[in-house]
Amino acid sequence: MKRNKLYFIIFAIIFIFIQYIIKPKFSRKENIYYEEMILAYKKMHNIIEVIKEERLNAGITIDKTIDINNTGIVGDEWSDITTTLGDLPAKRTTTNPDFAAIFVKIFKELKLKKGDIVAANLSSSFPALNFALISALDTLGLKGVIVNSVGASMFGGNLVEFTYLDMENALYSKNIIKNKSIGYSLGGVGDIGKEFEKDVKLKIIEKNKKYNIKFFYEEDFNESLNERYDFYKSKGNIKAFINIGGNLLATGGKYFEIDNSHILLDKNTDVDDGLVGKFLSDNIPVLYLLNIKNICIYFNLSYDPYPMPKMGTSDIYYENTKDKFSNFLIIGLFIIFIIILKYKKNIHKKLI
Repeated sequence: MKRNKLYFIIFAIIFIFIQYIIKPKFSRKENIYYEEMILAYKKMHNIIEVIKEERLNAGITIDKTIDINNTGIVGDEWSDITTTLGDLPAKRTTTNPDFAAIFVKIFKELKLKKGDIVAANLSSSFPALNFALISALDTLGLKGVIVNSVGASMFGGNLVEFTYLDMENALYSKNIIKNKSIGYSLGGVGDIGKEFEKDVKLKIIEKNKKYNIKFFYEEDFNESLNERYDFYKSKGNIKAFINIGGNLLATGGKYFEIDNSHILLDKNTDVDDGLVGKFLSDNIPVLYLLNIKNICIYFNLSYDPYPMPKMGTSDIYYENTKDKFSNFLIIGLFIIFIIILKYKKNIHKKLI
């Protein structure tokens, strides 16, 4: 009996030693794409700084009760080109340059290479996300075939005097970005801005002429969808399609319950209409960004952070790996313990 108690005590000591001293620990190491992710972060951070400067130079003030991180890329609650309701915390969250790093990570995992062509359908509801995408494209040397819709939901790029396209072209003229939109639509109802005042539409169209980009305006939805899809496909071998925001052409005007927390859609996602449906049916990877809160939960990003996280501190830049040596040590100790028990048992039998 005493011998059994002794064995129990020895086993308990070994268990405590394993649990609290040599239990396999997770070590944090930089993601294999860390350097490129950091470059994209820095690019997006610089973009936001320049946009803020351009906005202030244009005499458009920043309401710091709305734009708490003073980025200059958050719009007003309402304007003449506001299309739908929008969530202010979500808009503020997307100004985090970590989103540019996420795009880099996904593109690298998709094995995209320098010079590859990606198509993008960007609403103006999340201008910061649009620039996160462009930051990633520029960093990796990818070519974007980008079409923007001017209308934006609340707190997005909804300033008539400083639309998303105005921001984009200001950056392009300063050689800060290489990729930019090569086409645009008005967005909103019918993707032709039916709810906008006539003079507002004319003002936008006239202003955008100087940007020398294609203007899409087709009242028939199916014709509009096919025209846009054909436009993308005519630009070469599309390696991925990215949709940011809720532009009408994304899902064909139908409501789909899309689980987009991963950003990259499963190829079996049940969407059979719109640009998303068309590219999925072509077996082309589709990135879909709309529900920002779910995306933040999935990637463990701060939601509506104040202040913004420091560069390179979020979990997306790192991988957790187990200490394999500890595993081998634990297995070895258990084997030794079993051998000792067996040896003691044999000795005991011989003595009897």
